[in-house]
Amino acid sequence: MKRKQRYLNYQGLFILLIPILLYSCKKENTDLTGDNDKSLTKIFIQFWDKMNYQYVFWDKDPTNWNAMYKQYKPLFNQLENTDEDKRKAVSYFREMTGDLIDNHFNITFRDEALLGSVVNPSLDRKRKNPNFHGKYSYDGVAKSYLDAGFLSTTGNINQDGIPINATVGTINNNLLYFRCNFFALKQSYESNNGNKIKMVLDHFFSQLKRTTTPIKGVILDLRNNSGGNIADLNFFVGKLINKDVTFGYTRSKNGLGKWGYLPWLEARLKHDAQYNVNVPIILLGDNYTASLAEIIVLALKSEKNLFIGEQTYGATGPLSDSDIFNAGSFNVGDFLTVKTSAVQFKGMDGKFYEGIGITPDLHSPFNSKNLSLGKDDQLELAISQIK
Repeated sequence: MKRKQRYLNYQGLFILLIPILLYSCKKENTDLTGDNDKSLTKIFIQFWDKMNYQYVFWDKDPTNWNAMYKQYKPLFNQLENTDEDKRKAVSYFREMTGDLIDNHFNITFRDEALLGSVVNPSLDRKRKNPNFHGKYSYDGVAKSYLDAGFLSTTGNINQDGIPINATVGTINNNLLYFRCNFFALKQSYESNNGNKIKMVLDHFFSQLKRTTTPIKGVILDLRNNSGGNIADLNFFVGKLINKDVTFGYTRSKNGLGKWGYLPWLEARLKHDAQYNVNVPIILLGDNYTASLAEIIVLALKSEKNLFIGEQTYGATGPLSDSDIFNAGSFNVGDFLTVKTSAVQFKGMDGKFYEGIGITPDLHSPFNSKNLSLGKDDQLELAISQIK
């Protein structure tokens, strides 16, 4: 077998150029139904089969996938190709995947009768948690804390049609603040579309280097940040460290069966030698901080760099194009699309965060009442930690 060097991808909820040695041989997966076969039973069989091989968390997930086949195959056998039965099939897919630990996992349906239907187990579970809150735009409140002359702009649009928003400024003229709603900074910086993200980033980078009244700390606001392109890890976060950082381990599958895994490999963040930041970095996160944003928290968190806010979303396993890894996302004909992680991630201490999230060093709960009054408790706590 020939070995190839590939690069790990986060996109959508979620590309760190972490080199991964990947076997080029693919599993021989029996295609149990043609792409155009509309039989709901055969769609179920192919979905089950692809999940059996391509889901990357079977060594940790509590779901008994074989039992799901035995339970739901007879139910799908009873379904006809009617709109009503298609909707019933959606409910079955929701039930059988409800406990999967992959917080990136979701199913979208492309059949005309089911357009708009989504199965998202992690979000369904989180909505039952009394401490979980809806998405909140912190940008307006946070700006009230910034010194005059801050920059804020909108740039490129991600694959879900959401424009990237970025803000940079100082607080008390000595704390550097930055936030964005998802990571496509390198892509936007190098874009020829005339967006203003480059201006915001150039200002941030210049503030990191300033020698007259140097900054005393950085506040990186990752609240409501859904992740993005991992190329930003070295491009952006690499400027916030003063040496290379190994922050965890990754592995995917070798394509040789349900339990066939590649060896664990180190995940590294490369230092940009043009920068030498030695001040504390405070990371803000909430229950929608996900994917690459969570990886950034783990890469930067240390004794002097604190994570403040709420438990993060818990979606640390990166997504990838299906032709790169022997695991991850797939289609079942033109009926449904499954988005699922292609790679496992664990921290330096061996801890897994998938389906769990990252616990803050200093917990500061979401306070909608104070935010509506212009008071950002989490940001104020971050400011107080930089002396």
